[in-house]
Amino acid sequence: MLWLVPLLPLLGAALCGVLHLATLRARRAAPDAIGPSALAPVVACTAVAGAFVVSVVAFFRLAAADGADHAWLESSTWTWIHVGDLAFDVSLVFDQLSITMALVVSGVGLLIHVYSAGYMRGDPGFAKYFGYLNLFVFAMLMLVLSSSLVGLFVGWEGVGLCSYLLIGFWYDKGWPAEAGQKAFVVNRIGDACFLVGSFLLVDVFGTLDLATVAHDSVVLASDPELSTRLGLAALLLFGGAVGKSAQIPLFVWLPDAMAGPTPVSALIHAATMVTAGVYLVVRLNPLFAASPAVLSLVGFVGAATALVGATSALFQRDIKKVLAYSTVSQLGYMFVALGAGAFASAIFHLVTHAFFKGLLFLAAGSVIHGMHHEQDMLRMGGLRKHMPATYRTFLAGAAALSGLPLMSGYFSKDEILAHAFATGGAYSLVWLVGLVTAALTAFYTWRMVALTFHGEERFDPAEVHPHESPPVMTLPLWILAALSVVGGVALGLPPVFHVPHVLHAWLHPVVAPGEEMLGAHHLSHAVEWVLLALGAGVALFFAHKGFHAYRAGPAPDERFERARPGLVAFLRDAWRVDTSYTERIVLPVKLLAFGIAVLIDQLVIDGLVNGAGRAASALGQRMRAASDGDIKSYAVWIGAGTAALALVWMWV
Repeated sequence: MLWLVPLLPLLGAALCGVLHLATLRARRAAPDAIGPSALAPVVACTAVAGAFVVSVVAFFRLAAADGADHAWLESSTWTWIHVGDLAFDVSLVFDQLSITMALVVSGVGLLIHVYSAGYMRGDPGFAKYFGYLNLFVFAMLMLVLSSSLVGLFVGWEGVGLCSYLLIGFWYDKGWPAEAGQKAFVVNRIGDACFLVGSFLLVDVFGTLDLATVAHDSVVLASDPELSTRLGLAALLLFGGAVGKSAQIPLFVWLPDAMAGPTPVSALIHAATMVTAGVYLVVRLNPLFAASPAVLSLVGFVGAATALVGATSALFQRDIKKVLAYSTVSQLGYMFVALGAGAFASAIFHLVTHAFFKGLLFLAAGSVIHGMHHEQDMLRMGGLRKHMPATYRTFLAGAAALSGLPLMSGYFSKDEILAHAFATGGAYSLVWLVGLVTAALTAFYTWRMVALTFHGEERFDPAEVHPHESPPVMTLPLWILAALSVVGGVALGLPPVFHVPHVLHAWLHPVVAPGEEMLGAHHLSHAVEWVLLALGAGVALFFAHKGFHAYRAGPAPDERFERARPGLVAFLRDAWRVDTSYTERIVLPVKLLAFGIAVLIDQLVIDGLVNGAGRAASALGQRMRAASDGDIKSYAVWIGAGTAALALVWMWV
């Protein structure tokens, strides 16, 4: 039954491909024909809904399993690769972690599919788009359900391919194709680290089975001869996670990925693909726990990423760019949790982030749809009366993202900061960075709300007629808004409330080995209350400042830019990281490639080939001139040849 979860979306992708081909054939006869592409959303949504239903059934079966803390459901297994003593199997496993991820991928993915039916209506590649979406869901489900790193890597590369296809979906515009290529190339750097780390695991463990690697890491952690190799493997796998989850220094692809359709941003860059790196670290938590130095590096990289992402969002004008840098920042929070050994807390924030960031991207898409593809917030304003449903749901997502009290983001973010505080030592700096980032998050989130929905209308009513999106687009918004509001309360309350933490208890069998290896850090209830109050106060204060500063329009940005133009440009350019790559790596490599193409390819290689051809042609022309049919000329050549032969004979 478990194979139905990934295979249903794969079947949907194939059927949507057939519909796209049939539509192209119909358009050859009649260019304006719609063809059978109108069936694509029905096929795609049904496939993902089927995967979600099977995941729910598997969840209840797993929850009802007797007594086994380590109970799981496993699919049929067969050997895929057999080389010498090495054998790599193919199977799927539903344990507490994989079922959580499967429910998020298929559940949120289904809502995004439904939303896309309205957002992409009328696009020439309507069926192809849904085929790509279904293919992505298949790859992501393979990633989280595979029982070995081999199957996980297949899904890992599959989501990378689908990301390239979906980001560059509107390739005819030019820059989306470049953004898709950039995402693909940057991720290859992390994927190379992933592969080398996997090879090292084969050398140490003789297998890539995830359960075996996790179990044996606990046993081998005390072996000084192997600890260095385990640490190197963990570091390399973290390099793969850095690429896929957009951490410093490989985060530059994610903001450019906003070139794709907005539902793509919600599915790939908020709810699913970018969390693959977090899933990988949590899945192999004993391996990382065996290397505390690597785990500390994970936390510090996460903190730096969170700060860079939050500051880069402060002065953005494009509503999707604000959300893109916010995603980078929130992914940094998840890695802060991983670095503190709070593996369940990282998954908690992953789930709540899927709710509220998926909601914000879809609501932003509703704004863009209603504003006739306008994305500049400085050309919006006053939209709440034109788009009431979008406005109300956007408020729910903004409240959750900024960590306002009782919202889902408040509980998951506070839990991460509490673990960072409890870790102490040098990690206290990480906690401080996390707190500053929380303040910045609240500020830029409510700046975005104010500039988009409040104040005077800054668009031309004669050219733009804002309108609410159709129900097929607003229904997913309401569902995600409800999850953004109650998700934190439903999944996990802090210990001071003296109620079980649902998600922690559920994930305990998976994360317990790593957490036990690292040791627990506990806070008193008094300190917990202080941290909760501090988090709530910071969120409320800076949300208030951000909203009221920009309620009347973008004047604060204009004043600040006049006073500190260099700083504003630096932050808008995301600390010039991407620009530095372009100037110091991309352009020199392109110049080198151009030089090689001109000097080596054209002058040397082409020169030799073309020179040989020209020499043969010249020789042929000379021979042709000698063969002119004149008997006297032939007699001269015969005589010359005879004389030459006579001289050679006399010499010999």
